[in-house]
Amino acid sequence: MSSLIVSLLLASSAATAAAPLQLMAARSSDLVPSRLQATTPARSAIADLDRQPVSMSWAIDAKQALDARPVPFTRQSREYWSDASADQLQQGFALSTSANGALIRLSPHAGNAQVIDASTLLFRANGRLYTASDAVRSAADQDALRAAGMDVPSGSVVVKLADTLGSGRIELIAPGAAGSYLVHVFEPASKIVMSLRAERDTVLSGEPLRIVTTIEGASLDRVDGLLSAPDGFSQDVSFVRQRDGSYQALVRPDPAHAGGFGLWEIHAFGNAANRTFAVPRDARTAFAVSVASARLSGTIQRPAGLARDSALRLSIGVEAATASRYQLAGTLYGSRSDGSLAPLAVAHSAAWLEAGTAAITLSFDQQTLGESQLRAPYEIRDLRLINQADMSLVERRERAARID
Repeated sequence: MSSLIVSLLLASSAATAAAPLQLMAARSSDLVPSRLQATTPARSAIADLDRQPVSMSWAIDAKQALDARPVPFTRQSREYWSDASADQLQQGFALSTSANGALIRLSPHAGNAQVIDASTLLFRANGRLYTASDAVRSAADQDALRAAGMDVPSGSVVVKLADTLGSGRIELIAPGAAGSYLVHVFEPASKIVMSLRAERDTVLSGEPLRIVTTIEGASLDRVDGLLSAPDGFSQDVSFVRQRDGSYQALVRPDPAHAGGFGLWEIHAFGNAANRTFAVPRDARTAFAVSVASARLSGTIQRPAGLARDSALRLSIGVEAATASRYQLAGTLYGSRSDGSLAPLAVAHSAAWLEAGTAAITLSFDQQTLGESQLRAPYEIRDLRLINQADMSLVERRERAARID
């Protein structure tokens, strides 16, 4: 009888240790492919990828504040851009400013080699004509701008307007202009600020992404936009006014232009107005578009029979539609004596996967676990699946699994 009881206990223990874990339910903020998208990557994209599996982990400070949920970036703008022809600049190109000390940059468009001398610029404001010596506080040419770390086109010049010019409507006159130019107006002292954000830093191709823009210090009567892909493709974006005065747009990046390196850019622009004047505002922000070439299958296996103080190895299932080298990254949280969780270690693993179902093993080393004051139950957070062919993020989960 006693031998039977021992056998049953051992069998039960082994079954429990070998039982597969499951991913936690996805949250609304998680990036989870609903379907896979098979692609045919260029040979150059995968030819140099290592086929050998690699795994590493390291300890992190338990007091370190981590955010497993990506925080959307908000771009704030006190600036705008306009295209101007030589005729417009020679006759007087109208600009609007809302504060003193605006910075104006003139950059020749491609193919235009004409360099404008800042000292020859004229300005019309307040019913009179100002020369550069009266209207410009300081100026910088392309060499000075590049020395300061700015990547500007050849022939660019920047002037900072003197306070004597004031604000409001200003006409910029460049008698020596030839060809076409990009005019950039930046108002560092302006209280009219346009904000633009994408609600995610990464979206899967074909999936919708919400874009939100707001204005401070004025109101917007309309907002237009443009979505641009790294390959040069672009599409118009329609913003809709909301009850709170903000504008929102739903963009759906075209799968035909997704994949590969580079970020997509959203450009929003409109006229901000208050009781006294109107001033244009432009804002740009970027986000990544990934092709769902793989996803987590949902299963997690932990090898049976490991001691409590041994390495923690988790074999995480991956379903791939396209053969490539995939990377898993995750943060291990452990329990304090009071039951609260704190960060313990980070692990990264990568392996070549053929199309189909396979697994990548995340391994947290024995020394890191043994030296930590944190113990089980553990939790895997910020679990990310990356396609190393283009380093695209194809799945991300804020809270992935609990390990008792």
